[in-house]
Amino acid sequence: MKKSLGLLAASLYLASCQTDTVGVDNVDIIAEPVIALPIGDINLTLDHLLVPDDSLIFDDNMDYKLVVAQDSVFSLSVDDLISLPAQSPATSSISMGTIGVNNVSMNTDISLGTVATDAGLTTINSAHGSNAPFPTMNESNIGTYGGGGFGTFTSASFSDGSMTLTLTNDWPTVVSMGVDLVDNTTSNTILSFALSNAAANGGTASDTESLVGKSLPNNIGFKITSLSSPGTGLTSVAIDTADALTLDISTADLAVYSAVTALTTQDISNDTQYVDLSTGGSEELRELMFSTASFDYEFTSTLAEDLELGIGFPGSNKNGVEVDTTITIPAGQTVMGAISLDNTILDLTTDPSQDHSKLPISVSATLLGSGNQVSIDSSDALDMTFEMTNLQFGHIKGFFGTQTITIDNGSVPLSVDFLENFDGTITFSEPSISMYITNSIGLPIELALDFDSYANGTASSLNGPDFVLPYPTVLGDTETGTLTFDNTNSQITDVFTLPKDSIVYGGAVNVNHDTATFGTENFVTSTSAIAGDLLMELPFTITATGLAFGDTLADDLDLSASVPENMEVQSIQLFMSNTTTLPLETTVALKFYDENWNEVHMETVDLLVSGVPNANGIVTAPSTSDITIDLSGTALEAVLGAKSVVAEATMDTYNGGSDPVKLRTDATIGISLGVQLEVSLTL
Repeated sequence: MKKSLGLLAASLYLASCQTDTVGVDNVDIIAEPVIALPIGDINLTLDHLLVPDDSLIFDDNMDYKLVVAQDSVFSLSVDDLISLPAQSPATSSISMGTIGVNNVSMNTDISLGTVATDAGLTTINSAHGSNAPFPTMNESNIGTYGGGGFGTFTSASFSDGSMTLTLTNDWPTVVSMGVDLVDNTTSNTILSFALSNAAANGGTASDTESLVGKSLPNNIGFKITSLSSPGTGLTSVAIDTADALTLDISTADLAVYSAVTALTTQDISNDTQYVDLSTGGSEELRELMFSTASFDYEFTSTLAEDLELGIGFPGSNKNGVEVDTTITIPAGQTVMGAISLDNTILDLTTDPSQDHSKLPISVSATLLGSGNQVSIDSSDALDMTFEMTNLQFGHIKGFFGTQTITIDNGSVPLSVDFLENFDGTITFSEPSISMYITNSIGLPIELALDFDSYANGTASSLNGPDFVLPYPTVLGDTETGTLTFDNTNSQITDVFTLPKDSIVYGGAVNVNHDTATFGTENFVTSTSAIAGDLLMELPFTITATGLAFGDTLADDLDLSASVPENMEVQSIQLFMSNTTTLPLETTVALKFYDENWNEVHMETVDLLVSGVPNANGIVTAPSTSDITIDLSGTALEAVLGAKSVVAEATMDTYNGGSDPVKLRTDATIGISLGVQLEVSLTL
C-alpha cells in the first residue's frame, strides 16, 4: 500500500515540471486513491453440521437420513400367555364293595320213617311194607334236619341274591310243609319257606326268598315248622318208610358284602377319572404335549386277594401308541412307581361334561381269585394317590382366552446433536416407524401402540392404526413381518417436527381380540415368543422455518491499521459474493464486534435465494448472487474499529418452508467478503 502511495506521489511530482512556475504555498492538493482489502470467506457444507454417526447416516445417493434402531421394545414369552397350574397330589379309592360269589346248592333227604318217628305217627311205621290208607297229617315243629355249610364260603352276608327251596315229594300222598333255614349253632332262623301241595310220588313245590341282608353260617339246617297232608282216605297205598322228602337249595345272583369265601377272578372297577388342568381363566386347553412328565402313583391295598390294575390315558399318543400299563398290587401291600409321559401327546377333550382342560385317566381293577377262602369285606379298598411331576410341555393347543397385556413404557434415544447448531424447527415430511416382528406364538395378537413426542410439556401423538401382528398357523413355525407407521396412516409428521424434549412409547397387546374373525384355535410351544424391534427412519426430506446458524468470518480485523496516517477514509463498500446449492432461502446478518466482543454494527442482507428443487426435492444447479453494501458516517467508524466479523444465516426451505426438500451431503454455502476503502490524501 505504501508503495502505491509512493507511486502516486511521484506521478504528481512529475506532473509539476512545467514551463510556468506555480507557487505551492497555501495550496492544498487532494488525492483520492482507493484501497481494496479481502476480509475473508467461508465455505459451509452440511458435513460441517451433520456429522454421520450411529444415528445420522447417508445413503449412496448422498441423501441424509436419521436412523434410530432399538431392539425388543416389547416382547412376550409363552409364560406371559399361559402356564400349567401347579399339580397337587390327587387321591381316590376303589372300594371292594359288594362282591359277586358263585351260586351254591345243597340238598337233604328226610325219610318218611324219620318224620313219622319224630312226629309220633306210629301207624305209619307199623304199616311199613304193606298197603294201607295214608293217614291225614297236620303236624308242627317236627324237627331240624340236615347240617353243614356251602362249599364256596364258610360264612357270608349278602347284599344281593336269592335262595330257592324246592321240595320233591316221593311219599304216596300230597304234602305241604313249612321249612325254616336255621343256624344249627344258634338255632336262629335265617329264611322261612312255604312249600304247598307237592303231588304224591315225585311231585314238587318250591319257594324263593331274598338273601339281601341275610347271613349264611357254615352250619345250616332245615327245620320243619309245619307238615300237612290230606292223606289217602280209604284208599290203600304202599307204605315204605324209606320214601323221602328231598329239599334242594339253589341260589341266584349272589353278592356279598362280608364273607369268608373263595373268590373268583372278577372285575371290581372300570372307570375313567379326570385331572383338571384348567388355568382358572377363560383358557381352554385341548391338546397337551409333554416333553417331560412323570405320572407318579402309590397304591395301598387292604383287599384279601391280589389286584391287577390297568392305568391308561385315553386318546394319548406316544410314538404312535396309546399309553397304558398294568400293575399288580399284592393283597394287603403298598406299591409305588411312575409312568413316564415324556414326549406324549394328551387329548384333553374327552370329558363329556367339559370338552377341554381335562386329562383322562382310565382305571380298571381286576380281583385275582386264588381259589382259597379269604375274609372279605365291602369296606376293603385300594387307596390310590396320583401326582404329575417334572412337567415340561412341548406344545399346547387350545384357546388361550382374551386378555390385554400392557407394554412397559420406554423412551427412544433420538440423538440429533446437530440441531444444537440451529434455532428454528424442522418438519420431516417422510418419516416412518417400523416394527419388525418375530413371532412363533400361534394366535392373533393386536398391537395398540402409543407413541408420543413432547415439546415443553405438550404431546404430539402418533395416532396410528392398531395392527394384528403376523403369526404362524403351523405348529413350530416362526412368522416375521414389518408393521409400518408413516404419513399415510398416522400423524407421524407431528411427532417428528423437531426439536422435541423427549419421545416415549407404550401401549398394549390384545390377545384373541376378535374370535369371530380369527377363531379360537391357538397354539404355543415351550420356546414360543414374540419380539418387536423398533426402527425409526427420518429421511431429510424436510420443510423448515427459522433455521439459524453462524460462523466467524474474521477475528483479527484491523481496517484502520490498513490506512496510512496521512489518509482519511471517505467511504467503505462491502462486497459479498455468494454461492449455494442448499434448497434454502437465506438471510445473513453481518455482525461487527470490537476487541471486547461488543457488537458495534450489523448489516442484514437477503443473501441467498434457494435454487429451485426438482420433483425429488433436490437442487441440481447452484444459485449465485453478488451484493454491495455502502457504509458511511457512524457505520463507517464502527466498521473501521471492528476486530471481528460474524456471519449468522437464518434460513427457510424453498417456497417459504412449504415445499419439502432434501438435504444432501454435497450441499454448500459459500460466502466471500471484501472491503473497499475510498481515502483522501492531502499533498
